[in-house]
Amino acid sequence: CADGYEICAPPGATSVNTPQIGSPDFQNLFINIVQSPLPSNKRAEAGSASLCCNALLSCLVMSNLRIPFCYDRFTTNFFLPDGSYGTVVGGAYTSGKGDVANLESGEYTLASGQKGNIYPAGRPDTATLPMPSQFTGTGVGSAIPANSLGREITVTYTTTLHGTTKPGTTVSPVTTFSVVQETILLPTMVSGSTIAATSISTLTVPVTIQGTTVSGATVAGEVTTITTTEAAAASS
Repeated sequence: CADGYEICAPPGATSVNTPQIGSPDFQNLFINIVQSPLPSNKRAEAGSASLCCNALLSCLVMSNLRIPFCYDRFTTNFFLPDGSYGTVVGGAYTSGKGDVANLESGEYTLASGQKGNIYPAGRPDTATLPMPSQFTGTGVGSAIPANSLGREITVTYTTTLHGTTKPGTTVSPVTTFSVVQETILLPTMVSGSTIAATSISTLTVPVTIQGTTVSGATVAGEVTTITTTEAAAASS
């Protein structure tokens, strides 16, 4: 994790697959977040799924989806493993792909412009849910933006590409034979007169193809570092 962030892998966290807008699981995302132990500030780490959370914030797991997330109890902002983030109070939500939604009303707009509602059977009744309250008092400094509560885990792989040598090749000389035909005019007596007659002669001529040498080549090995952003399992 980057400076100021810590691994968040709460007990019971088993998945980093954040549901996407329009999927059946996304219909339960808001309820899963609200029914998590939101007031908690504990940072126990024993789950198999993780992300990076701001070291000052809560590291929680969703009640049924078992997805870990970062949570700011003062603003009720949250951050999910795929880079999606939002606010419980008011329901604002932005996916890692740039889609936006309101988790309370269900209205959404995809990055493509498509609009719809995530709750075809009716939106959640916030009056029956354990909705948190936002901190409204005067504090020191400004609130942490929702998209800065956490970070996706960055994994760096170091790969060694081994060198290789291609040996030289020598082609030996080869002698082959080529058949050549030539036309020869021979004097011939016909009725007391000498005329030229045509005769075809076949000759076999040896031909030598010179040998050649192709030089070898050596490709040196190298070490390549690949950095990728992905959800990673927590270390034990």
